Amino acid sequence: MRVFSLFLALCLMAGCASKPDYYISPAPVAIPETATYWIDTFNVEVVGKNERFLPDEKVRDKLHTDLIVRLLDGNRYASSKETADYLLDINAVYARRIQDTQGGFMSNIVADGTYLASVDFNYQVKVKKAGVEVLHFAQARQGLMPGGAVGQLEAMRGIAGALTNRGNSDVEDYYTGHLSGFIDDDLRGIPSR
Repeated sequence: MRVFSLFLALCLMAGCASKPDYYISPAPVAIPETATYWIDTFNVEVVGKNERFLPDEKVRDKLHTDLIVRLLDGNRYASSKETADYLLDINAVYARRIQDTQGGFMSNIVADGTYLASVDFNYQVKVKKAGVEVLHFAQARQGLMPGGAVGQLEAMRGIAGALTNRGNSDVEDYYTGHLSGFIDDDLRGIPSR
């Protein structure tokens, strides 16, 4: 049993440390670490509807704003589209995994039988220069749940929300404030000169 647990832990660590495949065409591309970006298009499809959770447009706005702030913090967001070294076209799917608790213990706690169990965040990013795509990459992040110290506090707030019949819709602020970090990390991981 210990060997299996160790194997499982190693597999999880390897998966968390993975980088996206960068699809480069027609030749290898190197983007300087100091390059600036401008988000040309930012499309987010929101899957999993429920009135307890954020409206679709709010999810899109929060993810978009979070990515801009992350790029600004790294001095990698251009002051205008014209001054940007590269333009980004981003298409993402934000899918709520809503737990249906009808018939179980939770149905006595959460009034409408819904609870946000996790989120899937899948995205494709195209990097363009002078109107021509120089590379693109994609990731499929499945079953994401709050992590770290702040994430644990969010998880406890979610449990408290369930016990007080408020649900855990507040956790969406955590997701929309952190998920764009995956895109930012992948942009940092593009091979540089």
